[in-house]
Amino acid sequence: MTNDQKDSMFTLLYALVLIDKRVLKVETDKFFSLLEAYLIRIESIDYLQAKAQISNWFVPNYKKVLSEMKSPSRDHYLREHIENLKDVEERQDIFDMMNIIAIADNEFHAAEKQFLEKIALIWNVGAAS
Repeated sequence: MTNDQKDSMFTLLYALVLIDKRVLKVETDKFFSLLEAYLIRIESIDYLQAKAQISNWFVPNYKKVLSEMKSPSRDHYLREHIENLKDVEERQDIFDMMNIIAIADNEFHAAEKQFLEKIALIWNVGAAS
């Protein structure tokens, strides 16, 4: 996975935390823990390196993602990141992490479902939970 694709993965996962217009601790915690486990498994790095990678992305990018999620161009912004990952071998893993984040608060908000259905169609992966 390229750095650009990794950026898209982080962006889409964080966008899922924000898409229902509520930032819940449980979803945010799930975002960090899933990414950490994923990076450890895929990149064969230790947990400190994984935490560093996530922090190095999150600190300079979270406000931009938040701003884009509130903007009229949100769908275009998200579509670019979705398209950037449509041929990535690990897209089912990424999609599975998105599903876990979506239901982390024991709710499956309509915006989360719609977003995941769009991704499932473009990526040709398993449907949303």
